Amino acid sequence: MNILLLSNSAPKYFHFFNALAARFRNDGATVAVAVDSAFSRKENGLDSAGFAAVYDFSSFFANHKVDFDILERYSGYNLNSALLSDFERAQTYGIWGNSADLDFFDRLKSALLTFFERIFEQHGTELVLYENVSNTFAHFALFVAQERRAVYIGLGASRLPGRFSVSGDPLADDSVERNFAAIRGGYKTVEPDVHRWVKDYIANIETIVPDYMKINGLERIALIKRYFRRDRLARIRALLRHVSDSRINSFQIGNPLRTHTSLFLRNVRRRLKAGTVRGMYQKAVAGERFLLYPMHFHPEASTSILAGAYLDEYEVIRNIAFSLPEGTRLYVKDHISAWAYPTLDFYRRIRSLPNVRLLGPHEPTKELIKSSVGVITLTSTVGYEALLLKKRVFLYGRVFYEFHKGVVPIANPANLRRIISGGLASPIGWDDQYNHDFVCAYWLSTLPGTLNLMLDRVPAVQAAEHIYRELLKAGLLHGLAAIKSAA
Repeated sequence: MNILLLSNSAPKYFHFFNALAARFRNDGATVAVAVDSAFSRKENGLDSAGFAAVYDFSSFFANHKVDFDILERYSGYNLNSALLSDFERAQTYGIWGNSADLDFFDRLKSALLTFFERIFEQHGTELVLYENVSNTFAHFALFVAQERRAVYIGLGASRLPGRFSVSGDPLADDSVERNFAAIRGGYKTVEPDVHRWVKDYIANIETIVPDYMKINGLERIALIKRYFRRDRLARIRALLRHVSDSRINSFQIGNPLRTHTSLFLRNVRRRLKAGTVRGMYQKAVAGERFLLYPMHFHPEASTSILAGAYLDEYEVIRNIAFSLPEGTRLYVKDHISAWAYPTLDFYRRIRSLPNVRLLGPHEPTKELIKSSVGVITLTSTVGYEALLLKKRVFLYGRVFYEFHKGVVPIANPANLRRIISGGLASPIGWDDQYNHDFVCAYWLSTLPGTLNLMLDRVPAVQAAEHIYRELLKAGLLHGLAAIKSAA
């Protein structure tokens, strides 16, 4: 089997993925790696990790001229939408500065397609390995894999504790829905131990926290513990070696020194704003009728890929505020990992809207769900939890629970008042057995194991061994059908 691993500058991810690639090699696979930049190539230790070949996109991109023929050949894929995840990231972190003009984006699309096509030809790629499609680099690898009838295995955390997901095209992943239909139709039998697990999980949903929320650490705003550590000196030296790098050839990391400086200053600003932001938060009012809107982290694949039309959350919240049925409030709850990152003006504008209360990130989410008349969200886990607590969910984006009977899709925000009014007037049409079968279907669409991509080297090797064995046991590495496309 010929495998192409994707690698970039996501902190510590390389520990896990290099170890997973080594495990594939030990079983006879040939593994090459495509990396976003020379900086990541060095920092991730790719040249000494035993890969059959290392393909550096930044070097390729520096000399690439637009090939309009390849853009035409792939015009059936949503190439422009696939740019959005890294565009939002570049805008948020100031990665490209003013260097990205109109021609840059055509050249980037053309270069990514050409880069991956050449790798597939030279390496005979059968399988692409990475996390869930979460950025432009991965999205274009997915397009070429789909065109070449290859397989994309994207590993990700699930909302179920102690289980992880495997997906290909995030916009075409209907595994939960298919399993649910099979369970409800009597075509799939759920083992007794799974029933017991699901029953216990739903009974304790009010206290359960998904694995990914326990490990990201983004709610912490202290600067000294985060930056003033001995291991940061080596990082600074590495950044200084790239002081003259282009801001656009390495399109994901940009100039590493500039980008990391921007990230540091963003966290400094967050720390300085934190007290003022805390003072803007309000409290829930007992007995008040309200919809709950959980704010999202930006930039993140759950929004830029699965809800790309709704990235401006102020505009989303404002539209909801002016579309609410009379007598209903909107409670906007800040995100535990993102609070105080938005500007003070953003918070002031939220506070100025009619019908809106702004709540802090530490307000009890499950209690708010239970007290609400429903949840309105882009793609949040809060929507999933609300369904299990038998609350209506109004959904903007694409997410695994979108087919649930309790979800009201917001297909046209111009009709939002009618959508909300109609949804709230409808009786709760699902029972405990429906939710039980729904979670069983989700359980069957995941595999056992906690996926933590932020581990240090030794625990990452152990985690990679476990994930590899689960992929083998699930049969995902033998005769896997070509991935389904949403194109």
